[in-house]
Amino acid sequence: MEIKTAIEKAQQNEDVKQLHDYFPGSCFACIKKAGEEVKDWTLLYYDPKTDKAIDVFVNEKFVTVSKETRPVNKIKKPDFSDLKITIGHALEIAQNNFTRSTINILITLHKKDELVWTINMIGVDLSVITYDIDAKTGKIVHEESASLIRKLDKNDPL
Repeated sequence: MEIKTAIEKAQQNEDVKQLHDYFPGSCFACIKKAGEEVKDWTLLYYDPKTDKAIDVFVNEKFVTVSKETRPVNKIKKPDFSDLKITIGHALEIAQNNFTRSTINILITLHKKDELVWTINMIGVDLSVITYDIDAKTGKIVHEESASLIRKLDKNDPL
Protein backbone atom coordinates (compact mmCIF):
# COMPACT_ATOMS: atom_id res chain seq x y z
CA MET A 1 0.00 0.00 0.00
CA GLU A 2 1.38 3.38 -0.95
CA ILE A 3 1.61 5.91 1.87
CA LYS A 4 -0.72 8.40 0.20
CA THR A 5 -3.37 5.65 0.06
CA ALA A 6 -2.84 4.89 3.76
CA ILE A 7 -3.18 8.58 4.70
CA GLU A 8 -6.34 8.96 2.59
CA LYS A 9 -7.82 5.82 4.15
CA ALA A 10 -6.99 7.09 7.65
CA GLN A 11 -8.55 10.48 6.97
CA GLN A 12 -11.83 8.81 5.99
CA ASN A 13 -12.04 7.14 9.42
CA GLU A 14 -14.55 8.75 11.81
CA ASP A 15 -12.14 8.70 14.78
CA VAL A 16 -9.42 10.41 12.73
CA LYS A 17 -11.91 13.03 11.50
CA GLN A 18 -12.32 14.05 15.16
CA LEU A 19 -8.62 14.94 15.42
CA HIS A 20 -9.05 18.60 14.49
CA ASP A 21 -5.62 20.01 15.40
CA TYR A 22 -3.66 16.88 14.51
CA PHE A 23 -1.62 16.33 11.36
CA PRO A 24 0.13 13.19 10.09
CA GLY A 25 3.71 13.81 11.18
CA SER A 26 5.46 10.58 10.30
CA CYS A 27 4.70 7.19 8.82
CA PHE A 28 6.24 3.83 9.74
CA ALA A 29 6.22 0.32 8.23
CA CYS A 30 8.23 -2.87 8.56
CA ILE A 31 8.83 -5.62 6.01
CA LYS A 32 11.19 -8.60 5.80
CA LYS A 33 12.87 -8.00 2.44
CA ALA A 34 12.97 -5.52 -0.42
CA GLY A 35 10.42 -6.22 -3.11
CA GLU A 36 7.86 -7.17 -0.48
CA GLU A 37 4.74 -5.01 -0.49
CA VAL A 38 4.05 -2.78 2.50
CA LYS A 39 0.65 -3.87 3.78
CA ASP A 40 0.50 -2.09 7.14
CA TRP A 41 1.34 1.50 8.06
CA THR A 42 1.51 3.23 11.41
CA LEU A 43 0.79 6.93 10.99
CA LEU A 44 1.78 9.21 13.83
CA TYR A 45 -0.70 12.07 14.10
CA TYR A 46 0.59 15.01 16.12
CA ASP A 47 -1.08 18.01 17.79
CA PRO A 48 1.48 20.82 18.29
CA LYS A 49 -0.89 22.73 20.62
CA THR A 50 -1.05 19.94 23.19
CA ASP A 51 2.23 18.18 22.25
CA LYS A 52 0.31 14.90 22.05
CA ALA A 53 0.48 12.14 19.47
CA ILE A 54 -1.85 9.37 18.36
CA ASP A 55 -0.87 6.28 16.38
CA VAL A 56 -3.21 5.38 13.54
CA PHE A 57 -2.75 1.83 12.24
CA VAL A 58 -3.84 1.33 8.63
CA ASN A 59 -4.08 -1.77 6.47
CA GLU A 60 -6.36 -2.92 3.66
CA LYS A 61 -9.09 -4.09 6.05
CA PHE A 62 -9.26 -1.51 8.82
CA VAL A 63 -8.05 1.66 10.55
CA THR A 64 -7.36 1.59 14.29
CA VAL A 65 -6.68 4.66 16.44
CA SER A 66 -4.62 4.48 19.66
CA LYS A 67 -4.82 6.63 22.78
CA GLU A 68 -2.95 9.93 23.11
CA THR A 69 0.68 9.80 24.21
CA ARG A 70 3.57 12.22 24.39
CA PRO A 71 5.97 11.95 21.45
CA VAL A 72 9.69 11.51 22.09
CA ASN A 73 10.44 14.72 20.12
CA LYS A 74 8.54 17.62 18.63
CA ILE A 75 7.35 16.74 15.16
CA LYS A 76 7.81 18.94 12.11
CA LYS A 77 4.81 19.07 9.80
CA PRO A 78 5.71 17.36 6.53
CA ASP A 79 4.55 18.62 3.16
CA PHE A 80 3.40 15.44 1.47
CA SER A 81 3.03 17.28 -1.83
CA ASP A 82 6.87 17.02 -1.97
CA LEU A 83 6.52 13.22 -2.08
CA LYS A 84 7.64 12.16 -5.54
CA ILE A 85 9.51 8.96 -4.65
CA THR A 86 7.20 6.02 -3.87
CA ILE A 87 8.00 3.52 -1.16
CA GLY A 88 8.81 0.98 -3.88
CA HIS A 89 11.32 3.32 -5.48
CA ALA A 90 12.88 4.24 -2.11
CA LEU A 91 13.30 0.54 -1.28
CA GLU A 92 14.86 -0.07 -4.69
CA ILE A 93 17.39 2.73 -4.07
CA ALA A 94 18.30 1.27 -0.67
CA GLN A 95 18.48 -2.29 -1.98
CA ASN A 96 20.82 -1.24 -4.79
CA ASN A 97 23.25 -0.06 -2.10
CA PHE A 98 22.73 -2.94 0.36
CA THR A 99 23.64 -6.20 -1.35
CA ARG A 100 23.11 -8.64 1.53
CA SER A 101 19.98 -10.53 2.54
CA THR A 102 17.77 -8.79 5.08
CA ILE A 103 15.85 -10.06 8.09
CA ASN A 104 13.96 -6.78 8.50
CA ILE A 105 13.57 -3.45 6.79
CA LEU A 106 12.29 -0.55 8.87
CA ILE A 107 10.75 2.28 6.87
CA THR A 108 9.92 5.78 8.04
CA LEU A 109 8.68 8.79 6.09
CA HIS A 110 9.20 12.03 8.01
CA LYS A 111 10.47 15.57 7.83
CA LYS A 112 14.06 16.37 8.69
CA ASP A 113 15.38 19.36 6.73
CA GLU A 114 13.30 17.95 3.88
CA LEU A 115 10.81 15.09 3.54
CA VAL A 116 12.85 11.87 3.68
CA TRP A 117 12.41 8.16 3.57
CA THR A 118 14.59 6.61 6.27
CA ILE A 119 15.23 3.00 5.34
CA ASN A 120 17.00 0.76 7.90
CA MET A 121 18.26 -2.38 6.20
CA ILE A 122 18.97 -5.06 8.83
CA GLY A 123 21.15 -7.86 7.48
CA VAL A 124 21.25 -11.50 8.56
CA ASP A 125 24.58 -10.72 10.27
CA LEU A 126 22.70 -8.03 12.30
CA SER A 127 24.50 -5.24 10.54
CA VAL A 128 22.34 -2.20 9.87
CA ILE A 129 22.69 0.42 7.21
CA THR A 130 20.41 3.43 7.43
CA TYR A 131 19.67 5.43 4.31
CA ASP A 132 17.95 8.82 4.34
CA ILE A 133 16.51 9.25 0.86
CA ASP A 134 15.13 12.59 -0.27
CA ALA A 135 11.45 11.87 -0.96
CA LYS A 136 11.39 14.46 -3.75
CA THR A 137 14.56 13.59 -5.67
CA GLY A 138 15.49 10.03 -4.66
CA LYS A 139 19.01 11.13 -3.70
CA ILE A 140 20.62 9.46 -0.68
CA VAL A 141 21.26 12.43 1.61
CA HIS A 142 22.70 10.44 4.54
CA GLU A 143 24.05 6.94 5.06
CA GLU A 144 25.13 5.35 8.33
CA SER A 145 26.31 1.86 9.34
CA ALA A 146 26.00 0.11 12.67
CA SER A 147 25.92 -3.37 14.17
CA LEU A 148 23.26 -4.72 16.48
CA ILE A 149 25.81 -7.06 18.02
CA ARG A 150 27.77 -5.41 20.77
CA LYS A 151 31.28 -6.72 21.01
CA LEU A 152 31.99 -7.03 24.73
CA ASP A 153 35.42 -6.30 26.06
CA LYS A 154 36.45 -8.99 28.57
CA ASN A 155 36.69 -6.25 31.26
CA ASP A 156 33.18 -4.91 30.58
CA PRO A 157 30.56 -5.93 33.13
CA LEU A 158 27.42 -7.48 31.70
